[in-house]
Amino acid sequence: MTEDTLLNTLASADPAALRLPDDVDELTERVLMAAFEQIAVVGWRRSTVDDVAKRAGLSRATVYRRFPNKKALTEAVVYAELRKYMIGVSARVEGRTMTLAERMAESSSYTVEFIIDHPLLRRLLETEPDSILPSLTVEAGPLIGTFREFCASLWKSEIYGDAEVSEQMLAHLRTVAELHIRIALSLILTRQTVIGLESPEQARRFALDYLAPMLDSGGNSSV
Repeated sequence: MTEDTLLNTLASADPAALRLPDDVDELTERVLMAAFEQIAVVGWRRSTVDDVAKRAGLSRATVYRRFPNKKALTEAVVYAELRKYMIGVSARVEGRTMTLAERMAESSSYTVEFIIDHPLLRRLLETEPDSILPSLTVEAGPLIGTFREFCASLWKSEIYGDAEVSEQMLAHLRTVAELHIRIALSLILTRQTVIGLESPEQARRFALDYLAPMLDSGGNSSV
């Protein structure tokens, strides 16, 4: 695997760009699906762009016109998965009458479901732990920072809209977001837990009982 790992790409992603799903043509979609399957089956270190082309049933030239190297394909796969996540998490709450706590619980439960059994993460942890573990542990700072700022921005908009927010409250939102992310990373790395997360309803209840109340712990917000 190159030094531009999947998680390094994710950690350096621009949160603003992640909110803008790109329309892709059918061939590009085939390439991305093939790359996803390739990683899930054999890992990424031993895979090449040529392998992805074969799995997609396309010529090397067709794939290389869209993704000139492995780094470009890596970035595209990561962004495609992020867009998939954002579409899914939005669908969980869109058009529903819910309290902020319920919306957070719904989105948090979806997040747990999405990442805890994610085939790419699971495969990389099995086949390339030396590559992926640092990015999830001792070198996880950039990854945590990306999601912390993204989540804090979403919550700020959800709670306050366009109103001005104090630095103290922004710090509170970032702290809560970081705690949520660190819990999620722990669940990815250590599956053994007494927390019931086997079903969406269990994950939702866990989020409602333990994660959502964190937002109110700052004393100035009500969920």
